[in-house]
Amino acid sequence: MIENNSNYRFFYNENFADLDRAVSIDVKNKKLNDILGQLFSSANVTYRVLENNLVVITPANQQQMKITGRVTDAGTHEPLPGVTITVEGATGGAVSDASGHYAVQVPSGSATLVFSFMGYVQQKVPVNNRTEINVKLDADTKKLEEVVVMGYTTTTVKNLTGAAQSVGGAKLKDVQATSVDKMLQGKVSGVFVGNSSGDPAAAPAIRIRGNSTLTAGNAPLMVVDGIIGGLPNPSDIETVTVLKDAAATTLYGARAANGVMVITTKRGKAGKTQVNFRTNVGSAQLNTGHFHLMNGTELYDLQTAAGRQLNPALRNINTNWQKLAFQNAANQNYELSASGGNEKTKFYLGGNYYKEDGILKGTGVERFSARLNLDHNITEKLRVSANFAAVQQQDRDNSAGSLYQYYTNQPWDIPYDADGKPVNPLTAPVWNGRDMTNFLYDQQYNYNRHKRQSLEGLLKLEYDITKWLTFSTTNRAQYYHDRNESNGDVRTAAGADDRGNLYNYYQDTTVYISSNLLKARYTVNKVHNIDGLAGAEFQQVNLGDLNAKGKGILAGKDVLDATSSPMSIGGSKTDRVFNSYFIQANYNYNYKYYFTSSFRRDGSSKFGANQQYGNFYAFGVSWAASEENFIKSVKAITNLKIRASYGTTGNAEIGDYAAIGAYAINTQYNGFPGAYPGIYNVPDLSWEKAYNTNIGFDLGLFNRINLSVDLYQKDNKDLLFNVPLPGTAGYSYISQNVGGVRNKGIEINLSTDNLVGEFKWSTDFNIGFNKNTVRDLYAGKNYIIDPLSSSFILQKGQDMRSFYMRKWVGVDPANGDPLWEKLTTDANGKVTVTTTNNYNDASLQIVGSATPKFFGGMRNVWSYKNFQLSAFLAFVSGNDVYNSTRELMDNDGAYYTYNQMQLDKGWSRWQNPNDNATHPKYKIGGNKNAHKPSSRFLENGSYLRLRNVNLSYALPKQWLDRVKVNNVRVSVGGDNLWTLTKFSGIDPEVDDRGINGTKYPFSTKWFAGLEINF
Repeated sequence: MIENNSNYRFFYNENFADLDRAVSIDVKNKKLNDILGQLFSSANVTYRVLENNLVVITPANQQQMKITGRVTDAGTHEPLPGVTITVEGATGGAVSDASGHYAVQVPSGSATLVFSFMGYVQQKVPVNNRTEINVKLDADTKKLEEVVVMGYTTTTVKNLTGAAQSVGGAKLKDVQATSVDKMLQGKVSGVFVGNSSGDPAAAPAIRIRGNSTLTAGNAPLMVVDGIIGGLPNPSDIETVTVLKDAAATTLYGARAANGVMVITTKRGKAGKTQVNFRTNVGSAQLNTGHFHLMNGTELYDLQTAAGRQLNPALRNINTNWQKLAFQNAANQNYELSASGGNEKTKFYLGGNYYKEDGILKGTGVERFSARLNLDHNITEKLRVSANFAAVQQQDRDNSAGSLYQYYTNQPWDIPYDADGKPVNPLTAPVWNGRDMTNFLYDQQYNYNRHKRQSLEGLLKLEYDITKWLTFSTTNRAQYYHDRNESNGDVRTAAGADDRGNLYNYYQDTTVYISSNLLKARYTVNKVHNIDGLAGAEFQQVNLGDLNAKGKGILAGKDVLDATSSPMSIGGSKTDRVFNSYFIQANYNYNYKYYFTSSFRRDGSSKFGANQQYGNFYAFGVSWAASEENFIKSVKAITNLKIRASYGTTGNAEIGDYAAIGAYAINTQYNGFPGAYPGIYNVPDLSWEKAYNTNIGFDLGLFNRINLSVDLYQKDNKDLLFNVPLPGTAGYSYISQNVGGVRNKGIEINLSTDNLVGEFKWSTDFNIGFNKNTVRDLYAGKNYIIDPLSSSFILQKGQDMRSFYMRKWVGVDPANGDPLWEKLTTDANGKVTVTTTNNYNDASLQIVGSATPKFFGGMRNVWSYKNFQLSAFLAFVSGNDVYNSTRELMDNDGAYYTYNQMQLDKGWSRWQNPNDNATHPKYKIGGNKNAHKPSSRFLENGSYLRLRNVNLSYALPKQWLDRVKVNNVRVSVGGDNLWTLTKFSGIDPEVDDRGINGTKYPFSTKWFAGLEINF
């Protein structure tokens, strides 16, 4: 109690000048002094009692002490000038001089000095009343020591010889996507990821260092936890490493012509059990880019001006089919995992629920998955690992054709009747659209369901025979079940002719692979480091499917037994086998000079009896120049390596039994089974081969700047190609090894720590340039039409994705006719260029390429205290995209019973003589085939996209300690927030063939996230 119950006010002030002017009074009451002394005896403050019972508290004047010392390199013991020395929790500081010496003033007591320097590990040193503190800073080599998983083997960034690039799970999952391949877009140089659809269930096209084959597969080989095949759930992924050149793909050479993606899943670590929960929830909205359809008024005015007689009442009817077809869609992701163990046994257990509704009503993905990874040391020499994974995914597409109808349905048609029920166009009194379709009516009854289930089990045993020799065997079995069901209800146009129909499809696939390795690692005299492996691998795939369709089924029934008669039935069984043997030897001298070589022999059941086995090899060398003394003296250089490699890889991505002469027995005659020649025997059909050359260098500066540059050339020869045969041959084609394609380019990766300290800023940038050229074709031909699409031509010296069509010249100002280019060659070979308004007279020619000149991405991360902001940009440039939507929706009146797209900015339609217009005169029925395929619809596909922005905040640790939680981070962000492009369609992003049709649009996504670590 204060004497006499007096009221005192306590005021804390650091403004000493004001206090000096304050008037003090003597404190005569000793009891008050005693109380104040007890209150502030442990605080580093002084106090005075002023008038009006005001007690003013001020900080005590702390005594300063001078600290001196010297900062040196822990490895070389040489002085480090320019080191920043600060006092933790205080302002001010010092910088070391040219000889590494420094002097700094610190408050007496328990101060801590912080030493920071580019390229070195930050060090904190308590003063402990010392006046001299000498510090040795360690070089920050953590980036050089990062582990790179190569599949069969692992190495470090420092020891890497080939061209490989790793992406961690955190960087992958900054975007919201159903699969890891979509997440990879823009994050690895030389890797093109193209999505032709915004459907959550659609798979992208992935191309590593360009397209290399004509009719075989161009997709990379997937390797998961060291074993070929599979694509795990994104929530379980630890890292993805992309292997590009022969030295990196060396041990997968037989099937690595298109590159390799090595995926590792999460595993437990010794220590306290960690429980992690992560969730993202959000919504997605339609984004149509530059593309907009006409409303009823615009379409009415356009067609009546062209002479069509229409009911004037239609002008005021504006059905917005876009709003009826699309929705704001929800997406959600929940991940829960536990990991831990001790030095003997470690585990990782994870579960995930993912659901993404498509912005197109009736579409979406729902997935459940679980994974258990175990590692156990049976003895000091014997270890066992086991993986178990299960996934169930359902893809929905009950859109009933709404995507196409959104484009084509006219705004004059009324979707609902007076009672609010969807109108059936087949029975409606009036329906203006040509196709007589109303997806709202069909969606009530028709469906398309696709469910996939997979189970996986992996067992690995590893035994140390000696200190330098290890044997391992890894065996994995996988089972996949696919089920697809769809119907055409009798009440809809899709089933009316059949009195209702039902389709069922089932497929079961089992995959077994066994990989057995003998690994050796030995060091001689501490400078000669030798390692290698020998292996044998066997893979078998068994596939069986069954499909049936029946018709005549009561409305609402969904089993084939309810159909009155069969329409079709089919089924097949496929077996394929790969048998492989391989060896690799690596040597480095004192971690300066590296040599690697490998050889692999592969056999496949896909090839002819005489050529089932193929031989593949690779050689690589590198020089770690930064380990040389004359480079070590340059303090700025923390890493410098020069790499070179050459080798062969293979491609076996063709259909099964393409080389085995066989009869097709899928026919009948008069009720008896029949057979006819179906496959031409090609006993010498063998592996397609790629010959890879790579030269690269890696440069690290100050341990804050890391640059990698690779120059490559990849020549694919003996391409697997389906050579067409004349109809009289009895076969449509014969599979042969013919032709060649070359890809060459430059890849650049740049990673920088722009700012370090309390405020941090880092940047990851990559860009890839690639040029593709057809080198050879079959039978000495100079060119052929692409067998997969008549819009492309395969011609020597040209890109294999060259568009081949009539060249659009423009619009005749005199009469609004379309004009194309006509080439005429005289007897002397002279080519004359003229124009024509006759589509059939126009000349077919190469008018562009779908291959980008360059593509890449950039990710920036800023962090301050507990806040972190990241932004990721992806870009593609120099490619042409064929906007086939405009054939349908920008048709100059050819399809006047469909809706029409609005003219994009800068476009104009011809109306009067001398008009300089971009579009021909609009005529009911079309204007001289102006809407037919030509370069008119070929557009610049370049774009720059803000792929993701994410802002997160980690709750303060002192808050979390009270509830015994390790970490809590909340975040908000968005995907596909902004796109810069000149493309007139919904979205410029396409797959490697560059054709943009009636596209499922990409969405703009917003989400909120929460991550908790216990």
